[in-house]
Amino acid sequence: MRLRLYFRKPYPTAFSIERLFDQLTTVFWERGVTVERLELPHYNNTPANLRRNNQWARSQVPAAANEPLINHITGDVNSVIFSLRGPTVITIHDCNPLLRYPKYHPRYWFYRWLIFEWPARRAAAVTVISEKTRRELLALTDCPENNLHVIPNFVDPAFTYRAKPFNPHYPTILQIGVKENKNLGRLARALRDIPCRLEIVGQPSPTDMQLLRDHGIDFHYATGLTDQEVRQHYADCDLLAFVSTYEGFGLPILEAQVTGRPVLTSDLSPHREVAGREGAVLVDPYDADAIRAGLQRLLTDAAYRQDLITNGRANAARYAIGTIAQQYLDLYASLS
Repeated sequence: MRLRLYFRKPYPTAFSIERLFDQLTTVFWERGVTVERLELPHYNNTPANLRRNNQWARSQVPAAANEPLINHITGDVNSVIFSLRGPTVITIHDCNPLLRYPKYHPRYWFYRWLIFEWPARRAAAVTVISEKTRRELLALTDCPENNLHVIPNFVDPAFTYRAKPFNPHYPTILQIGVKENKNLGRLARALRDIPCRLEIVGQPSPTDMQLLRDHGIDFHYATGLTDQEVRQHYADCDLLAFVSTYEGFGLPILEAQVTGRPVLTSDLSPHREVAGREGAVLVDPYDADAIRAGLQRLLTDAAYRQDLITNGRANAARYAIGTIAQQYLDLYASLS
């Protein structure tokens, strides 16, 4: 089998899609698949750039193939499907653009028609990274339901179990991300008067920074971290607080579980599905008191913490890279 992976033009601060499929590519090669990586020359965010990218994609189409050829558009640039030949898979990671703009805004219809609906109708298969994204896509668009396949993200195999005694008296709590949906403000309110250190990956907004100070939180933030430094933050923490209000998947949950850290996360989809059965403390992310109660149970109940760690590690094992890669390969094989 021959596979062509199409990537968006790289953004300087957003590279999760590239990391996901570049790592999968290694497994694809190991399992006998010939993989080509093609990167679009323009950002796909305006009609003019969309036309340029389609012209470029058309110029890349091979005249003939000696073996079955599958195209896979890895995310954000699904509109180039109109210039490709042969079976094409598209991946939709989340529906953020359809939630960001009201229906009267032209960009809403740009994304709905050219990035979601029309490409989904043309594609041989559409993959989504979570059941939550599948349900959201069906609710927000008229994409055909029978062509959607849930294939989750995997845990980076560089994450490994790192044993560490829990510090119940002054735990280090890890917060990944600082965008509004990451809910740092409510976490700050929940942590008031709880002795702890809050380690934040990312630079908080001035408003969140002031809120942390007002609540007397011992916090530290870091930006521009290498992958190894991020993994070390997981290893150094006592628990992960991931009470975000919106996610397409929620990979930090699995990264903490693999590392062997208890997880506090939102009682929302996809968080609870990703966390697995009894793999995390689930709380209402819109209620600071509920977040606080979940934290206090984690801090005071050692047996419960250990159960979460054990269940979490078993859950994360379901998301090994080889398992997820095979799900894609099985889908490709069904189309070739």
